[in-house]
Amino acid sequence: MGYGPGGGSYSVRLGLASPGAWAYDPGSMILKQQVKTGFATAGVLLMCWLAGCQGPLQRSEEQALRESMIAAHRAHLAAVSEARVVELSREPSDVESELSDERRTELDEMSGLRAYKDLDPDTGTDLLGQDSTQVVRLSLQEAVALAVRNNLDLKIARMTPAISESRIVQARAVFDATFFTNINYSKLDTPQPGGFVPGLSGNTKREDVELSTGIRKPLISGGQITLQTDLNRNEAVPSVFGVNKFYDADVLVNLQQPLLRNFGSDINRSNIVLAQNDRLAEAQQLRRRLLDVVAQVEAGYWEVSFSHHQLRVRVRLLERSTQDRDRLIERRGYDASPVEITEANSFVELHRADVIRARSSLRVASDQLKRLINSPDLPLADETPIMPVDQPTDEPIRFNLLDLVTTALQKRPEMQIALLDIKDASVRQRVADNARLPLLNLAASVGVNGVAIPNGQSAYNNLGDGDFIDYILGAQFEMPIGNRQAEGLYRQRQIERRATALVYQRQAQDVVLEVKVALRNVQTSYELIGATRAARRAAADNLRAIEVQEASGVALTPQFLINQKLSTQERLANAEVQEARALTDYHNAIAALYQSVGSLLERNNIEFRIEPDTE
Repeated sequence: MGYGPGGGSYSVRLGLASPGAWAYDPGSMILKQQVKTGFATAGVLLMCWLAGCQGPLQRSEEQALRESMIAAHRAHLAAVSEARVVELSREPSDVESELSDERRTELDEMSGLRAYKDLDPDTGTDLLGQDSTQVVRLSLQEAVALAVRNNLDLKIARMTPAISESRIVQARAVFDATFFTNINYSKLDTPQPGGFVPGLSGNTKREDVELSTGIRKPLISGGQITLQTDLNRNEAVPSVFGVNKFYDADVLVNLQQPLLRNFGSDINRSNIVLAQNDRLAEAQQLRRRLLDVVAQVEAGYWEVSFSHHQLRVRVRLLERSTQDRDRLIERRGYDASPVEITEANSFVELHRADVIRARSSLRVASDQLKRLINSPDLPLADETPIMPVDQPTDEPIRFNLLDLVTTALQKRPEMQIALLDIKDASVRQRVADNARLPLLNLAASVGVNGVAIPNGQSAYNNLGDGDFIDYILGAQFEMPIGNRQAEGLYRQRQIERRATALVYQRQAQDVVLEVKVALRNVQTSYELIGATRAARRAAADNLRAIEVQEASGVALTPQFLINQKLSTQERLANAEVQEARALTDYHNAIAALYQSVGSLLERNNIEFRIEPDTE
């Protein structure tokens, strides 16, 4: 992973003229060549060293992170190291143990999910004032795929990593080379008193043109190298040089390099590293949002499935209670009193109210699922309800707590984000540590000069002679007395670094807790399926016994119809709804378990990749 333009360290190559181009005194030729070759070689070595240098007080970041991870994980993994593979189970019901297989099959045919497979109840009048039985059939896999492609929250979340990418580009741009050009023109006409030197006394006129151009390149070592050329046109009357006009050209290589404070590639690339970590954190936030959306889609899908089943149950209960109420009305002149008829009417109207609520719940649940999937073929404003194709089952799952905890600690986005926070804090601490050092800057320049009278081209031609070379060295030292600001900042970064390690450990606790809570919810929901199914079968067996009594000629008194049959029908309907709710909660709990582990995307065949930073 590169941190500067080009993705790697920088090297500077200085080109040398061939020996045949040097045509001056052979005696001084060897010395000039050795001086220039030595300077060039030293320059190459110096630039290579500066490009790949590291700070003198660099700390082992990986070791510190490893210590934090071990401290956060050791206790959790040790506590579940003896975990074995467990398959969900539930205690058998005393009621169901007395039922034969044939009786269970009979009861499942008259109640439960199987009893309503061919019933498509009326969903009522929609907001367009239309009564329609049309539905849109959708599988869970299709719903998840549509949401991943079209969900608006995900589309918004996808923009954040792109913003982080631009911040990386901005951080890298600090090391981009800069081309510069400066032009100055001056014309002076200065009156002066007369003097004793003929030709140099009296008023002076001067006209100068200065052109400077070059390239300035910041180095990842914290320094800066500049290559520039200057061309000056000087014209003065009178002149002390014997000529009124001449050209001065030079080529200058300048290097400025800090040796203590602000020194090192790890210090000067810190903003790039922070930007890259921010990009990774935003990608993990996107993954976290994706996990949330997929879990919401699954929950919404099973809620629509539950709402459909609840409506079917309530519609059938209304039909049953209406039939029995009508039978009482037929007995009005025989043995049914007005009080008993009104009591039966109250059953009917309460069940009618339940149907109205179930219809509303179905449409609300369908609209919420539409909003999540945001399909252009199924807009939210459309009033056609969704009909789930998949039906909930109660297949038991197998799990190993050690595997679940280990996977969660490795894959949860929150853990990755907490780890990146530790890395950020380590980078900032390292920068603050470097800021405590004194300021010691080195400046070195080498310039080649040439002068000519006719034109600027001649001045540049004279540069190749190498007769006029300038060497400039300088150093700057600075140290705040007490250095309290830098020491205080370093102390702050140390505390922040330790705090991020504690946050990482706390996040590990939260993840383990979420996994265990989700797993207990799965276990509880699975057990509730058995309990509610037993209750539903018991209520169905009760209703079956009543119907058998009716078929055998038992007197159909009003008390029999109201106190036994209507109440049993209502109890059966409530038990059916509770069983459907338990099945829905079971599937939602499984989705929440995979979400807590961080593998819900893989469960839905969704591939999430973070493209590597190739620069």
